[in-house]
Order: sequence, then C-alpha cells, then structure tokens
Amino acid sequence: MATPIVYLPLLTTNPLGWAVLGVAGYLAYKAGKKTGLKNEEQVGQECFADRAVKGAMKTAYKAKMKVGESMSSTKEKYSEMWNEAQDEVAGKA
Repeated sequence: MATPIVYLPLLTTNPLGWAVLGVAGYLAYKAGKKTGLKNEEQVGQECFADRAVKGAMKTAYKAKMKVGESMSSTKEKYSEMWNEAQDEVAGKA
C-alpha cells in the first residue's frame, strides 16, 4: 500500500515525472475535447423516433406519388377508350 505514495514525489519533483504528468494531462484534455465535440453533434441531430417517423412519411409520400401516376395513366387510357366508344355510337346513330 505504501508504494504508490513513493511514486508520487518522483512524478512531481523529477523532470521525467513532469513529462509523464504533462503527457497524461494532454491526453485527458484531448479525450475531453473529443467527447465534447461528440456531444455537440448529438445536440443538433434529430432523435431516432423523429427520424423514423420522417422516414415513414417519405415512404408514404413516395407510395402516394406512384399510385397517382398509375391512376392518371389508367384514367388516360380508359378516357381514350370512352371517347372512342362515344364517337362510334355517335357515328352509327
């Protein structure tokens, strides 16, 4: 138990100890700075639930657009057939 106390004076009074403490402090500073940057990025990011709802809304909108395109092509096809049928009946009458 007494051995860690023996190393403490070596770290604080020895120039090699100063270097060790300096490197340890710098590494702690860099780790804290990196963690702070990650936290700042997460603050601006939407939460998972919001992203999931937004993705579902995009999917529903895309499906609506596809159905609308399909319906307009079907309407166009059958309206031409309807007009042709009317013309044939009007021509015969």
